[in-house]
Amino acid sequence: MDDLSSQLKAHWQDIRGRTYDLLDSLTDADLEKRLPFPTSQSLGTQFYCMLGTQESWGPVLTKGRMEGWSSSISEVAPEDIRSYQVEYSQRLRAADEQLFITLDAVEWAQTFDDGSTPLAKYLRLVEHEAHHQGQLINFIYALELPIPESWADSWGLSRDS
Repeated sequence: MDDLSSQLKAHWQDIRGRTYDLLDSLTDADLEKRLPFPTSQSLGTQFYCMLGTQESWGPVLTKGRMEGWSSSISEVAPEDIRSYQVEYSQRLRAADEQLFITLDAVEWAQTFDDGSTPLAKYLRLVEHEAHHQGQLINFIYALELPIPESWADSWGLSRDS
């Protein structure tokens, strides 16, 4: 494993660790909540998108392009899921394992047809995760959800005026 892969894995563990910290503080009922406007998607939809994008990202890192988008949680019948909170956590962790295998296999020196590099594609995945964390901050404040310590530290969140 090269040094860049190691650094990117540590980086991903840091940003994804915050996602787990929030997810671990939520309940299935929380995942059904929506922001107070008619077109709001559920809080759970944020995790659905994060999961599906990460699960679909391997070809982006290795070939420079997405070959379709899907989320593995869609393949499970709702009646077979005992807890969406647990299911998302388990599936995100499995996606992390696959991402780390992919990071070890990436040819970091290559340039894709669009002129970008695997590192630039990795950064897009990180931007996606950070985007959803920003969305989740709206849920935290609007719905009075817990603020995990890692979010308070990293994003400067507090309930103080």
